[in-house]
Amino acid sequence: MSWPKPNITNIVRPPVQLNRGRWGLFITALAIISSFILAKAWPNDSYASQWTYWVGVAFFPTLIGGSAFSIRLYLYGLAQEKYDIWQDEQKKVEQNWQKWAMKSLLVLDSAYVIPDEITASSILENGSNLHSKINKSLKFKDKSELTSAFDNIFCSMSDAISILPSKANINISLYMPIDSYENIDREIARAYRNSGIKHDYNLNYMIDTVPNIEKIAEWIDSPQPMIELIIINNTQSSASEFLAAFLLVNNAQYQDLEIKKAKAQILRPMIDEELPIAIKQMVEMQPAIKQVSHLWFVNLDNKQETEINKQLVNQSVEPEQLYGLEKFVGKQTELSYWLALAMSSEMINKTKRNNLIATRNQNQWLFSVVTLA
Repeated sequence: MSWPKPNITNIVRPPVQLNRGRWGLFITALAIISSFILAKAWPNDSYASQWTYWVGVAFFPTLIGGSAFSIRLYLYGLAQEKYDIWQDEQKKVEQNWQKWAMKSLLVLDSAYVIPDEITASSILENGSNLHSKINKSLKFKDKSELTSAFDNIFCSMSDAISILPSKANINISLYMPIDSYENIDREIARAYRNSGIKHDYNLNYMIDTVPNIEKIAEWIDSPQPMIELIIINNTQSSASEFLAAFLLVNNAQYQDLEIKKAKAQILRPMIDEELPIAIKQMVEMQPAIKQVSHLWFVNLDNKQETEINKQLVNQSVEPEQLYGLEKFVGKQTELSYWLALAMSSEMINKTKRNNLIATRNQNQWLFSVVTLA
């Protein structure tokens, strides 16, 4: 599902340029023909000494050639005007396509909790010296640590939610594997209440193990104002456990809020089976990818990471830092994509430089650019 570029129909070709050499030959040929015809029609053989003869030789080619040239010039002008109009229309199509690709969701706030308390800041400042967690599964120690994690998530979100209109209803979308379902609604209700958040909320369960980033595109394109609190509960996973959360609004909602600045923005995600096509289209239509400084690899092997980096370099995109998420947080699942989003939202506020997240799910490549709002 790459970004479908509008089909170009009724292609208009540029008009054929006027050829001075051909027109010169045409006028010369007319002059020669006119001289022969006038010579044959002249009443005597002294036509060469008659000035009227030479006037005729000059007049008829000028009249015929000038008329033909005027018509050709007129038709050329019409064709050029039609071509210019078509070019302007195509330029608008290209601009609208790029504008569509550059649409985004605003991240008002984000938070995450990992068992060993690794953060994007610690990766940025001391990533090379952190112990590798590859092939390890990080776990919360006990129920109390998990309870504390939920409290931390909602306390972190409380300030951002408090500036929303008092009558705003918060939609909470809870993504989790089915094994994480037990008593989760009561845990969320307790942590939500204890954080001091006064807004009402609706809780929607997304029992799934895939990142489902198509929802981001749906929220981006929604014409209705949207406030969404996304919670990723990966606390009963066979891989590394974590909690992550995002308070998201679309642009329609953001315009109505009295908020000076969001934390970050997530541009329209790219989803495609063909890696070269995906990256090429992103470079064409999302200029922000050209300024990416931090690249996050999620749930990818070394060969896939190398191929992604190769395709980016082919498009003159060379991130300064490459992060394999597994090195810092251990074994991953498809939901780890959301953890990378949360960590990149934190990192971009530290570095003021764009982040790119790359992963693969169900034979499709998934890419998201995160920028400052």
